[in-house]
This record gives sequence, C-alpha cells and structure tokens, in this order.
Amino acid sequence: MSKQIFKQSVGIDVSKDHLSVCFSQEETGKKFRILSSRSFGATAGGFRQLHEWISRRRQAGAPLQLLMEATGVYYEEAAYFLQAKGYHLTVLLPNKAKAFAKSLGYKSKTDRIDAKILAQMSLERDLAAWQPADEQWLKIKRLCRERIELLGEKTAVDNRLHAKKHSHQPDAQSLKRAKNLLRFLQKQIQEVEMDIEKTVRANAEIQQKINHVCSIKGVGIITAATVIAETNGFALFKNKAQLVSYAGYDVVQNQSGSSINGKTRISKKGNHHLRRSLHFPALVAIKHIAEFKNLYDRVFQTTKIKMKGAVAIQRKLLVLIYTLYRKNQPFDPNFKDKQNPHPLKQSRQEPGPAYAA
Repeated sequence: MSKQIFKQSVGIDVSKDHLSVCFSQEETGKKFRILSSRSFGATAGGFRQLHEWISRRRQAGAPLQLLMEATGVYYEEAAYFLQAKGYHLTVLLPNKAKAFAKSLGYKSKTDRIDAKILAQMSLERDLAAWQPADEQWLKIKRLCRERIELLGEKTAVDNRLHAKKHSHQPDAQSLKRAKNLLRFLQKQIQEVEMDIEKTVRANAEIQQKINHVCSIKGVGIITAATVIAETNGFALFKNKAQLVSYAGYDVVQNQSGSSINGKTRISKKGNHHLRRSLHFPALVAIKHIAEFKNLYDRVFQTTKIKMKGAVAIQRKLLVLIYTLYRKNQPFDPNFKDKQNPHPLKQSRQEPGPAYAA
C-alpha cells in the first residue's frame, strides 16, 4: 500500500540569533513523523535558506502549516517574511505551547524540543492564520507603549528624587541631576503624545472614529488610540466576548463539589496594556455617566469591593469603545431610553412578546 501524506507542519522556535526548526508530517500509519530538524540564523539570509529548505521538503497536494511563538519582538521579522511568501503561518502565545507540552509530558526544555512540540501541535490542530497588524496601527501601538515605558521611568526618577530630598543633608548636584532627568523625561512624554496625535490626524477615517470614541466622558485620544491600536483596529474580533477574553476581563470560576468554592474573578490572562489604559477612564466614567455609576453601585452593593466595581466599568467601557468604533458613531448616554421610551406602558399593553422568549 502506498504511503499517503495527510498534512505537513513546521515548528519554529525563535530566539534573538537563530531559529530552531522541525519539519514533520502525518502519514498513513503514523500521526507524527519528524522528517528533518535544523537551525537557521535570524537574518535575511537565514530566512531565505529556511524558505528554500521548506520548499524542498514540501509535498504537493498536502496542506502545510507553520507555527511559531510570539517571543518578544524577535519573531516579527521571520513572521513577516514567511507570511509574504504565502505560507499558512500561525503565531501563538507562549503559554498555549507550554500547556500543550505539559499535556504531552515533556519535562526538558531546549530549542530543539520546543521546535518539535510546535511542529506536533501544528500537525494535530487547525490553527488560524496570523494576520500582520496594519502599519499605521502598529506605529501607534509602539508609540503608546513607548509612552508607558517613559511614564514608568518618570515615576521611578520622581520616587528617587523624593527620597533624596528627605534624606539627611542631600547633595545639591545630585538633586539637580535628578530634576534635570525628570524634566527630560517629561519632555520625551510630551513629544511621544504629540506623535500619537499627529499619526491619528494623518488618517481622516481613523481620526473620525477616534473622535467618536472620545465622546465618552473620561476617554481621551491617548486612551482611545491605545485600546484600538492594541487590538489592531478590532480587525480579528468577531464578537464582544472574544474582545473581553483578549483583554483578560473574562470571568473565571473555581468550584467543584462541596469542598471547593473559590472566589469568582477575572482571568487577567490577556493584554494588560488594555486593562491599564482603562483604569483611570473608568473612574471618570463612574462620576460622570449615570449608567456606569448605577452599574458600579450594584456591583459594590453585592461584593462590598470597590475594585470589582471599577473592573466591571472597565469591561463595559472596553465593549462600548468597540461598539462605537465598529458603528462609527458617537456616544449617546440616552441611547437606551430612546430605544424604549415607555418600558412600563409597553410591557402592560404588549405582554405577548415578553413571554415568547
């Protein structure tokens, strides 16, 4: 009986200097067979060699899937190169591959083993193809993250300056240098914020949508740009639940029988940049938007925990930004009242539909 190849896969473990690659396939009588393993340099020349190496082993008619992890920024050059060559490439979060390796019982960890695990995972599962971020949103995202880094450095310098001021006989020159550094960082932050606003204004459609999002009390252009850029303009989200999960606002329960009844909490297994950017806007929205204030009060009355109420508002704010951006319309705080202006009268006159559900 002739051997039939059902699927081929390539697992790519990425590091700063090289790529460890494993080529495998599923064939008649064998679900996972390694054909070859090799390392390539993480350079333009290494990427070309990898492409030629894959092409020589690729079987016509058999689907081929490539899989790599999102390792910092080191994976980006290889991912863009392979995607441009037309490969079905998937970029996976490291925790997903780690969970798969744990399920197989792997204890050792090397680049070669990681490539093998990725190849097997790609062979056993149908994974969605990676879509590169829009260039403009990618630029805005990097600017927003640079701003966060500068804010962190500014806070650290501010804390050191405070400590020096309150120490015994502080050195005048040391204080001067700290103040100069603080002013420099503040100037850098302002320049980055100007670059973000300039990039947003460069595209009329993006500017209009962000202006609509900024019609929410408490949401400024930096917050709107951060949320939308971190999600690549919500390009890959089909519904609100996917977005909530991506941000780590999905609810996790820990209950089993009568002995285990843990607290319900959010997973936090998602993009922390989104959660961070929504913290202060949520606090402003609670004060100025009645619907948000009511929700916060209900959650607080139930849990007696202020942070849970604030997180509920952050989640609602994220979904609202997503809705306004997709529909390209400004925020209307009276939207629900306009949808159903006389809910009590309607419920009395038309009881039928209320029971039909």
